Amino acid sequence: MIRTYRKIVAVLILLAVIVACSTEKNTLINRTYHGTTARYNGYFNANELIRQAVTSYQNSLKEDYYSLLKIEPLPDETEVIGLYPSIDTAIVKCTKVIQNHSMPSNDRPSQKKEEHNAWIDENWTTVGIASYYRRDYDAAMKNFMFVKKFYSNDPSIYIGELWMAKTNMQLGKLTDAGFNIANLEKAIADEAEGGNKKEKSSKSKSKSKKGKKEEEIAKVPKSIRFDFEKTKAEYALRKQNPQDAIKYLEESLKFAKKQTDKSRVHFIMGQLNESIGNREEAKKQYGLTLKYNAPYEMHFNARLKRAFMGGDEKVKKELLKMLRDAKNAQFKDQIYYALADIELQNSNKPKAIDYLTKSAFYSTANTRQKGMAYEKLGNMSFADRNYVSAQKYYDSCARVIDDKYPNAEGIKSKAEKLADLVVAVETANFEDSVQRIALLSEDDRVKFVEKVIKQKQEEVERLKRLEAEKLRALQQNQNTFAESNGNGSKWYFNNAKTRSEGYEEFRKLWGSRDNEDNWRRSDKTVFMPAITNEEDTVLTDENAISQVNKDSLTVEMLMADIPLTDSALQASKMRLLEALYTAGVIYKDQLNETELAAKQFDAVLAKNAVCETDMSSAFQMYKMFNESKPEVASTNKEHILTLYPNSDYANYLRDPDYFVKRKERELLAEQEYVKVLERYNRGLYYPVISKADDVIANEKDNQFRSKYMLLKAMSLGQTTSNKQELLPLLNQIVDEYPETPEEARAKEMIS
Repeated sequence: MIRTYRKIVAVLILLAVIVACSTEKNTLINRTYHGTTARYNGYFNANELIRQAVTSYQNSLKEDYYSLLKIEPLPDETEVIGLYPSIDTAIVKCTKVIQNHSMPSNDRPSQKKEEHNAWIDENWTTVGIASYYRRDYDAAMKNFMFVKKFYSNDPSIYIGELWMAKTNMQLGKLTDAGFNIANLEKAIADEAEGGNKKEKSSKSKSKSKKGKKEEEIAKVPKSIRFDFEKTKAEYALRKQNPQDAIKYLEESLKFAKKQTDKSRVHFIMGQLNESIGNREEAKKQYGLTLKYNAPYEMHFNARLKRAFMGGDEKVKKELLKMLRDAKNAQFKDQIYYALADIELQNSNKPKAIDYLTKSAFYSTANTRQKGMAYEKLGNMSFADRNYVSAQKYYDSCARVIDDKYPNAEGIKSKAEKLADLVVAVETANFEDSVQRIALLSEDDRVKFVEKVIKQKQEEVERLKRLEAEKLRALQQNQNTFAESNGNGSKWYFNNAKTRSEGYEEFRKLWGSRDNEDNWRRSDKTVFMPAITNEEDTVLTDENAISQVNKDSLTVEMLMADIPLTDSALQASKMRLLEALYTAGVIYKDQLNETELAAKQFDAVLAKNAVCETDMSSAFQMYKMFNESKPEVASTNKEHILTLYPNSDYANYLRDPDYFVKRKERELLAEQEYVKVLERYNRGLYYPVISKADDVIANEKDNQFRSKYMLLKAMSLGQTTSNKQELLPLLNQIVDEYPETPEEARAKEMIS
């Protein structure tokens, strides 16, 4: 009896399942079965897969806090590949649900009427969302448009409208995105006006049939309001309207539930207020970021940015406390940079320079931060007219930044334009120094060089101490890591994951170094320091510092550059004059620094050396001060007329049209030479010889004189059988015009 009863029950259950599987009958049991299956097998499971994939991506995302954070971080073409397995599985699940559980069946579109499965529209929407995250925007748009067309009285149409706006923005269709946003805003406004009298029945309740009773208007789900306001903010940013973006983000906070979401919104609002110059509001928003749970790095950057917006003593103390925290070891460069900004706000430039120097020193892996420190130091030096230091900072910045760095090309251009000035100034300092040392007695020279060696040794020790400080910071960071993760039973270096993390921490603090012995004592050239009153505050990159072995420096090595003979001393003096003059020209022509240029030219003139550089310096002084300081111009004019009376500059000072007239003479001389050359080509050798004799004898400054001499030699070669008669003239060409085409041709004829 019991067995018979069980068989009957089993048959009834089987029949119920068979009946329930039908998608053509609109019965309670059918709707319940297919609705439950569509809800959990498709919609719920698929959304969990999407959520986990997106959350995993966002948790692993390395945020760029130097730029405006993305309102909605999305994977790029490469990153999205990692999301494919979960996303594709979600699409398959929902697609199967749509195919197998639509009521009536999707397989017979001719019989398709009103959808009785209340969860099919959500599955269509989920397929669209999955396609969106997959970056298949065309497929996503088709799904959202389908929902909008066939489910016009369901909350899904609003979800679809929202995601259509997102998709259109990704496709660059801002006008269409604007229409989507406007449609959704209108629906929300209609609700607020009380136009909606009834709430939509729950999903478990069957939908009303057409004509039976008045259709109810679907409500905008509150669950999408946070995302919608963020989407409006993204749209405003794409329309270059940060003020509206701030307004929409403020509105989004009313609907935000997660603390991490609230923290992120406040941070972005801080960044946007900062970008439009609203520093007080930005400071407030960065402070609000700290009220909510968020990743440590976001809180850290919020504190830094709050300091940039106007740090008082309280903020400064907080930053100094952060420096002492071991977990901030890898962020020391950023903390020092923030402290420098506070000192600049308080007009404490020396302390700011100290902090910026430390910021650059501790930036071993964060090249962006190192570049920022170098750039700011360069800008400060440039503003102080210390162009040599500025060039070194700009050059150091250019070496570490990439093309994505703001104004990268401008920084590189500054470094290149100032490079010649640095070479000139350092050459002048070096030559001046070695000349002074050369004038010392032998004993004093040895003492001075020994002092230099001692200074180098002290520099090496200083660098060792700084590197040891880096190592201590690394060890503190590792200890913190060990304490937070427990000692465990496995040795540290047997754990591949831990070993990898330890290496990464080491690289962040120390940078990448080649595996070589005595890496601290790289074999680099040591230069004699310049004897100058100017304090050199330039920070040299640790990789470029000459870290020499103290035993490798000898007195003999450093004495080699000192000019102890008359010829060596004279050559050094000429290099000094040329370097001073070059620096003066750069100050004058490229930097418009008349005073600094005059200082260089005066230094040349003070040497009392009768040479071309001395004459050119006097002429530069005359041109610079001819109108502003007539007495200075007059002094330099007399200097040229007295010492260089036959020079072009002297001729110009006597006749301001001298160079114009000379140009005219040169043009006539060129025309005359062309005529003589034509005569030679026609075989009129004797008229050519006659004209050449006249030019050679009477026009010493004729620019074609060497050509006339060669033309005469070639004409004589055509008119005389004794070629030996040509040798004196050919030798004269070789002697008077070396390294010219005429000299080369004359040598060929001689040979």
